[in-house]
Amino acid sequence: MTEFAIYGKGGIGKSTISANISAALGRRGRRVLQIGCDPKHDSTRLLLHGERLVTVLDYLKETSPDKCRLSDIVRSGVFGIHCLEAGGPEPGVGCAGRGILTTFELIGRLGIKSNNYDAILYDVLGDVVCGGFAVPIRREYAEKVYIVTSGEFMALYAANNILRGLKNYDHNLPGRAGGIIFNSRALGEEDSRIRRFCDAVGLPLLETFPRSDLFSACEKEGKCLVEGYPDSDLAQKFDLLAEKIETQQELYAARPLSDEELEERILGRERKPSAAPLKTAVPETAPETAAPAAPALFSKSLVSKEPLMGCAFSGAMSIAIQIAGALCVAHGPRSCAHITYQSNTSKSRRFLLERGLVLAYTSAPPVFSSDMNEGVMIFGGIEELRNKIIELKEKYPAPPGEKRIFFVLTTCPAGIIGDNIGRVMDLEGSDAHIVPLKTDGNMQGDYLQGILFAHFEIARALIDRNIAPEENTVNIVAEKPETYALAESFDSVKEILDSFGIRVNCHFICETTVEDVRAFRRGKLNLLAWDDYMGRTIREFLEREYGAEFFDEPFPVGFRAACNYARRLGAYFKKGAKEIDAVIARFERRYREEVRALRPKLEGKRLMIITITQNIDWALEAAIDTGMIITFAGIMDYSQDNRFTTGFRDAIEELSLSYDLRNAGADVRRIKPDLLISPFPLGPDADAVLQDNLTYSPTAGFFSGLELARRWAEIFNMNLMEGWRKDEYLFRKHYA
Repeated sequence: MTEFAIYGKGGIGKSTISANISAALGRRGRRVLQIGCDPKHDSTRLLLHGERLVTVLDYLKETSPDKCRLSDIVRSGVFGIHCLEAGGPEPGVGCAGRGILTTFELIGRLGIKSNNYDAILYDVLGDVVCGGFAVPIRREYAEKVYIVTSGEFMALYAANNILRGLKNYDHNLPGRAGGIIFNSRALGEEDSRIRRFCDAVGLPLLETFPRSDLFSACEKEGKCLVEGYPDSDLAQKFDLLAEKIETQQELYAARPLSDEELEERILGRERKPSAAPLKTAVPETAPETAAPAAPALFSKSLVSKEPLMGCAFSGAMSIAIQIAGALCVAHGPRSCAHITYQSNTSKSRRFLLERGLVLAYTSAPPVFSSDMNEGVMIFGGIEELRNKIIELKEKYPAPPGEKRIFFVLTTCPAGIIGDNIGRVMDLEGSDAHIVPLKTDGNMQGDYLQGILFAHFEIARALIDRNIAPEENTVNIVAEKPETYALAESFDSVKEILDSFGIRVNCHFICETTVEDVRAFRRGKLNLLAWDDYMGRTIREFLEREYGAEFFDEPFPVGFRAACNYARRLGAYFKKGAKEIDAVIARFERRYREEVRALRPKLEGKRLMIITITQNIDWALEAAIDTGMIITFAGIMDYSQDNRFTTGFRDAIEELSLSYDLRNAGADVRRIKPDLLISPFPLGPDADAVLQDNLTYSPTAGFFSGLELARRWAEIFNMNLMEGWRKDEYLFRKHYA
């Protein structure tokens, strides 16, 4: 069986040439299949006497996968030639290249090659050289590739691009280019241009078809020329071309020209030196109104070109669902909405499970899907998205006098096919405000990038710039909704705020409301929950775009940090020294009492720490205050932050930054700690050592370290020879 692809620029006559080659082979008695891979789906029209086939993509829109049959999409035409059309979306929507991929997946699954064809011809649009249209030149398909062109420069430009695509597929492999088919437009110098091109790329000119009225006559009759005028000279040319293709043994490597070489060879232009970079004149004194362009703010992984952790869609969704009363529409497959739903509810579901409340209460953020399926991904999904928003507007009407907020978040498929979600903005009105979050899955970045992007776009959409700040009012910024310490951290800080009579205005953005976000500027001072990469980036954005004033310390973690935080916060809000000291003294009495109780259990114990956590002073503080010896601290690199600092350097016997975990086993054997802190199991070297871990997001407040120290005291009370150790041994021996 011979499989070959005919490529060429749209409108060059490629489909006419293809149909006549198939007809010539069919007239010779060959079993031929012609597959049209052009969104215009007219490749086989002349073989079917003008009949338009149901395209594969239209068929898939109406047919479930288990009901698909080859007989529904393949028709027999003149000379018994089997005809199939891939089809494509309407111009301007969807992804025709993805449609080609889908077509080939379907016909492969349905076993089309089991029909024992003598020849399969793929008629492919050559203007677009994306992965979809390149499918026919994959090695499991076309053995030979032919290019139809005229002598016009743009047709030759397309032919050269096709050779580039073929070269990419055939890198360091035997060539498959069969030659050039010249479909003349009867223009001046056309012959010489074609020959110069063939010589330049090292391909033979297989056949020349002059401009002829016979083609137009056959078009009117709905026939291919080989059928309509079988004895004509043109029919004989097609017969000879079909024979060459069928019997051709010598194929050629693709040797495309550079753009400069193409212009030089075809147009006769002299090659010019590369242009110098464009210089823009800058006035000596810029106008006062001219502001520098705001720099883009990206996640650490994008900036550092590290492996991406998670997807931007899921990160943005984790923030959008924090705003009560808003509806979140995932524009993509239902599975994307399902996965992010499960991810964002896992914390609450575990919380409920631990308390036996699974049946009594369900955590259900308002996440909906536009239900993008394979057909939608090809033809575009804007109508489905519009219908989903209309449906939700009817099902969840806005309260009287208010607008329902719709966050529309795009997944990978929506981004890949270029769906323009701006086309749903006309659904806004007195009852709805649509906020597009174009995250495109992980095409826009990682999970952290999605979190950042959601903060930025929600702020721009909702924050009222006209609201004035109020005294003794703060906003909480950049909390982490996914952490178990969320509520406890806020309660700890709120206890300090309440002591000074300071009111919380808005959580930006965590368990809040649309109205609170709108009134963000009412907060006179902004308190950053975490001074990590995420927190610093959100702070920079709010300072730059809203003039937000920030307290220069994040939520305090640990006793000394909390004392300093309370003292400086009270001073900012002009509280008296006696009032501030009284607040701190109340917390200090509780702290000292618990340290005295823990010290006999922990004093003198050797502590070894390996962690990705960049702020560990709260843990070091607890160890020092309870009399432990900090023998080693290995700080590993972390995707979310890499800014380790410590105020307890002198208390650490050995500190290793950018720590390599591969050294951990040897270090444990060398140091012989009483307690090992590590985020990962370290294998046999650590089996005999008591182990614990540091959370990346510890509870804020005066008692952060003491929570950890209490756990360590409990660990040391455990007997390594307790029965559970024996049970584990017996289980592994007899059952595992």
